[in-house]
Amino acid sequence: MKSDFLNKLKEIKLFLFDLDGVLISKNSIKTTESESQFLLQLRMACEEFLQHDAKLGIVTASNDSLIVKIKENSKCVMLSDSINKVKMVDDYLKHDTISYKQVMYIGDDILDIPLLQKVGISGVPKDGRREVKRVVNFITKSSSGEVLPEIIDYLKQTKK
Repeated sequence: MKSDFLNKLKEIKLFLFDLDGVLISKNSIKTTESESQFLLQLRMACEEFLQHDAKLGIVTASNDSLIVKIKENSKCVMLSDSINKVKMVDDYLKHDTISYKQVMYIGDDILDIPLLQKVGISGVPKDGRREVKRVVNFITKSSSGEVLPEIIDYLKQTKK
């Protein structure tokens, strides 16, 4: 299964992640220091994806101060401020040459299911909701807040 997964991963050009419950544990960023650390890690991850001819993006219904800081301080694709995640991605893809088949999305909640059902590869953190686990292609080995390094590792393996 792993080689099939890595072969599919080679086709992915846009790696999208939900924010709360995937990139960060729910409500885990509580201090300025932890927020700064997250922003630095995200910037570095965006650079890593660009080096592999891919983009990293966040799809979230939120639009709080952290989202504003991400938009200002990273090269990530940032799609926010709507619960209709499919529409946000549709609008983005209209202005890009990427198709849904070339998109990977990792979400953890029921709100993510419509988008998870449209993308080329869909995933959920191992501590995501059971309902989401039923509709995705894979479940990460990592829990929420620890998913990004795992996906970067898979991305590096596709280049070997």
